[in-house]
Amino acid sequence: MRTARSRMPKSFSLEERLAGCARAVESQPGSWAGSWRRWAFQEESFAERAFREKPYERVCLDLGCGKGEYTVACAKANPDVLFIGLDIEGVCVMRGAERALAEGVSNAVFVFEENPDLDLSTMFAPGELDAILLNFSTPFPKKKKAPLRLTYVDRLMAYRAVLAEGGMVRLRTDSQPLRDFSLTQLELAGYEVRWCTDDVRAMFPEEPWSGYENKLVAQGATVYGFEATPRIPGPDPENIVQTAPLSLVSYLPEDIENLEYVPHGMQGCVENMRGRRANRRAKGLPEWTRPII
Repeated sequence: MRTARSRMPKSFSLEERLAGCARAVESQPGSWAGSWRRWAFQEESFAERAFREKPYERVCLDLGCGKGEYTVACAKANPDVLFIGLDIEGVCVMRGAERALAEGVSNAVFVFEENPDLDLSTMFAPGELDAILLNFSTPFPKKKKAPLRLTYVDRLMAYRAVLAEGGMVRLRTDSQPLRDFSLTQLELAGYEVRWCTDDVRAMFPEEPWSGYENKLVAQGATVYGFEATPRIPGPDPENIVQTAPLSLVSYLPEDIENLEYVPHGMQGCVENMRGRRANRRAKGLPEWTRPII
């Protein structure tokens, strides 16, 4: 699969472009752990670290921020909140930072982290985040890649450590299977679901759009989602046993022939399932049903 960087012209220099928007990029995020509420654009000379005089009211992490359209739009609409966009693609971080600077948004900062298994506790102090936003994150449909999903139980447990009391995890996705899988993981990780919907846009019509939402809605998608918070009071769950089916195929509706929209990343498996059913019908064999794995 081609990366965002591989699609750039040969003359493109990520290092130069990041340097050009460095005021909106935090290259040492770990050094701000416990102090993010006072993060500020750094001086051009970078001689001294700048701190915001009035702390932000809240700190929100847009985890897997993509090109930052949603991050910057949310920051513009909420000037008293710091929005941190984090992505494993340097080009995406660059795009987000350039957008923030171009639109004069000073409460959005972007972080480039190549390691997909990043431990957020190295970047944030306990209870420092008021929200973790998961917008159209990669679904990783196959069973063997389930631990890479940002809503897998191990990751949800890690989020508990950096979320403030009452802090929330919020998912928006075109994938009903990913949303439904995620609900099983919330239960395992000891979260309480505040709301869950088959149409986030209907619930929040004025909310900013992300690049992926624009693209996928144009293809016929609706946006599934939820908001959940760790259950308090009570200890964190221990000795968790994974009981949920891990393949997203298991969460597809049984009637896939009439599925009007196929979630991003699942087109191939749905076509294979449809073909298998058609072949069995043509041979007079019993109807094939999707596996639960």
